[in-house]
Amino acid sequence: MPDEFHERVAIVTGASSGIGRATAELLAARGARVVVFSRNAAALAELVRGHEASMLAVAGDVADADAIERLFAETESRFGNCELLVNNAGMIDPKPLIDVTPEEWDRMFAVNVRGTYLASRRALPSMIVSGRGAIVNVASISGVAGPEKFPGFVSYCASKAAVIELTEALAVEVKQHGVRVNCISPGSVDTKMWANASGGAPASMTPHEIAESILFLASNASRPMNGQNLNVFSA
Repeated sequence: MPDEFHERVAIVTGASSGIGRATAELLAARGARVVVFSRNAAALAELVRGHEASMLAVAGDVADADAIERLFAETESRFGNCELLVNNAGMIDPKPLIDVTPEEWDRMFAVNVRGTYLASRRALPSMIVSGRGAIVNVASISGVAGPEKFPGFVSYCASKAAVIELTEALAVEVKQHGVRVNCISPGSVDTKMWANASGGAPASMTPHEIAESILFLASNASRPMNGQNLNVFSA
């Protein structure tokens, strides 16, 4: 449906670059009112420029409960209740497990898992009341059981596996209220994060390609899908 996202209120975390930015731009192009969130206030301001009527920037740390509360309060004040949530904010810090400090391990889970929990928890009450809503969590093929993992990615892999299981379990809790929760696990995507983590290895997909898949999971075209993890690779 070409007008499906028209006037729908969407929040995209980690929206200052890469997959998050591409997703926010695609949602706005298809008529949604989009709130973009990340720690990079300057990048968000640049993104919103030219979209002031349909896009709002809120800066903050996804792992900070107060920042998430402010994100949703500003969204509700400007556009109304969140109907589509894309939990895209994430980080990676490759190093062997024996070199990962407890603080670094906790930060990985704070951004990749706690952030997803905080935003989902805050979005759900209004979705449940309205009887509709979609949450799309961005994990990684690194969190999927089976594919060979890269050395130095233990904390990242563990955190993304947690996001996949959070998706599966939460979907069961909220399906009776008309809310769907799905997940996408991309392979290599042409982003700054991939370039830094891979040592410059070529990526097989673009952020726009992943954004299209995210919008599919947020749309009625995927209505029969709930609690699913969509593994995305290039052909």
